[in-house]
Amino acid sequence: MLQGAMTPDWTRPLESERLSLRTLTLEDAGWISAGTTNRKVTDMTGRIPYPNPPLGAELYVLTCRAAEANRGDRVRAIIRNDDGAGLGMIGLHPRKDDAWEFGYWLAEPFWGQGYASEAAGLLLQAADAAGITPIVAGHYADNAASGRVLEKCGFVYTGEVVNAFSSGRMASAPCPRMVRNCASAL
Repeated sequence: MLQGAMTPDWTRPLESERLSLRTLTLEDAGWISAGTTNRKVTDMTGRIPYPNPPLGAELYVLTCRAAEANRGDRVRAIIRNDDGAGLGMIGLHPRKDDAWEFGYWLAEPFWGQGYASEAAGLLLQAADAAGITPIVAGHYADNAASGRVLEKCGFVYTGEVVNAFSSGRMASAPCPRMVRNCASAL
């Protein structure tokens, strides 16, 4: 999957046969807006509002880039190699408790094709090479598919369920918490 076994250069794309994970640009706002102006997507995210017009998507890109520069977040566009289509986003976010929060979203036309697991594998392999640990995640209880993706990537349930706010829902919803068990990962 990830080319080379050394610590990744986070300024360069992470690549597999089908996908590239690269830094965000303002030019991504169009496909981000199109992919996230869908309640089926935004209701499963914590930070993306519904609707998400192009100007809002531009602000979102700038916010992600600022978080990377100021806090060390690792947020990437998920790009299909064969046609350059933007499929979604994926990222790692440092938390105050020294853990890293993992999250992703895909536009609905790309669901069920293995893209989420493949992109997660790329990012988590880079995180392993960089020594980023521990990594935690969660998914809304009504999003079992995301839970299956996380399990494929070595995440296990902690037994904790929190009420997590979703900007898409404009409400909180139950969110089972998970932690990555590197022994069973990828």
